[in-house]
Amino acid sequence: MRSATLFLIIFGFVLSGFAQSNANGFIGLGLADAPGSGAVVGIVKGGGPADQAGIKAGDIIVAINGTAMDNVATMTRVITTMAPGQTARLSVIRGWGESSPQRLTIAVVIGSPDRAPQSANTPAPPAPPRISTSATQPSAPPSSTAVSQSNATNPLTASGYTRMTDPLEQAFTVEVPTGWRSAAGLARRAALQINPYVRSLSPDKMTYLIVGDPLLPSFSPPSQMGNAIGNTEGKFYDAGLGGVALVMHYLPGAEFARAYGETMLQGLCPSLKFSSANDRPDLARIASQLAPTVIPSRVDGGEARFTCMHNKQEMEVRVKAATRITRDNVTWAVILLGGFITPKDHAEEAEQILTHVANSMTFNQAWIQMQNNLSQQAGEAINRRMQETLRQERTFIQNLNSVDESFESMDELITGYSTYRDDKTGSTYSLNNTNPYKWIDDSTGRIISTQTNTQPLWAPAFRALTHGTQ
Repeated sequence: MRSATLFLIIFGFVLSGFAQSNANGFIGLGLADAPGSGAVVGIVKGGGPADQAGIKAGDIIVAINGTAMDNVATMTRVITTMAPGQTARLSVIRGWGESSPQRLTIAVVIGSPDRAPQSANTPAPPAPPRISTSATQPSAPPSSTAVSQSNATNPLTASGYTRMTDPLEQAFTVEVPTGWRSAAGLARRAALQINPYVRSLSPDKMTYLIVGDPLLPSFSPPSQMGNAIGNTEGKFYDAGLGGVALVMHYLPGAEFARAYGETMLQGLCPSLKFSSANDRPDLARIASQLAPTVIPSRVDGGEARFTCMHNKQEMEVRVKAATRITRDNVTWAVILLGGFITPKDHAEEAEQILTHVANSMTFNQAWIQMQNNLSQQAGEAINRRMQETLRQERTFIQNLNSVDESFESMDELITGYSTYRDDKTGSTYSLNNTNPYKWIDDSTGRIISTQTNTQPLWAPAFRALTHGTQ
């Protein structure tokens, strides 16, 4: 499993920094390792060489001048060794994941960092698709005139950024606005349950940025089996090596974003009121591409907005999330989460700063290797435990079938026994006729009986056995 993919599956979202160097080549792209091989474009610097050549967010770069690019690190090394004015021919896959992706060759003239279209003191570039303000159009940076006309608060700015390191495991670094009060860390509940998070508060205490959440558990939808053993909606239970799980019905991205705002942010900003929520297919697409899984799943992206009052001023709150649930409805997780609280006039500036912070997260390679090792060890342990559980479960089911038959055999003098056939496997069973209709579960071998030929509501996965051998 690739490092960026591992991060996204477990934590939420991340993109590499711009593929540039202070010494040599510059093209102005924010990149992440692509599934399999290559680099996914997450953000295109406005007016930069790649932007002028036609590179778009979501493109996957697989080669430069005919040389395959394994990942972001390889591509960065190639670009930074090229001199300004040289041409890099990028082999690009556009529309990855769609039915008919395009394969393009795009020539990009290498630029120089000191001639980048935006200086360090200008606003950060617009948000990439996964955290843009609108589902249909990225937010444009507000003009300096618009900012100066705001008389509610001082202009929201980030004069620069300071890099912080996770103090607990040194797992990652992240850029936070210079002079802001910031905290970043990695919350570990178990070998496979780890949540990185960033919080950053502006000097005037009027803007609060959120990336990830240290308290997020994994989730399991309610089920008949869970209800039977007491794992009902709203209950936490021990998920073993996976940490703590919460029984909760699935919340698509927009619904989770609203629920998160109403539950986790209510205490931060009084009089929080829900304004709107909308689906964000762009967030779902980006999350799916950057956090692939072989398990059949569905991903939903969405955004929720709120208003509240803080320091006697009207505030705007935005929360963005993407959630994924397995097709068999067994488990679901939050794979993208970010947001902010800020004065209403400064929402677009806050959006840009949040984008910069989220995109700057970089994970330590040694830590990634350690986590991969933990994941492998945990996976092997889980597999051994599941094999033992399956063996014990089949023994239990055999005993349970036997107990059922023993109970029903009290009436065997009246009803007698008949042969029942499994048409799918060809197996035959000698079962008593107290309840003449028999049903079998493929996964466990569990057999149950009913008085009528109506499939029991509590056993939707059971198949009917045929009475007789024909």
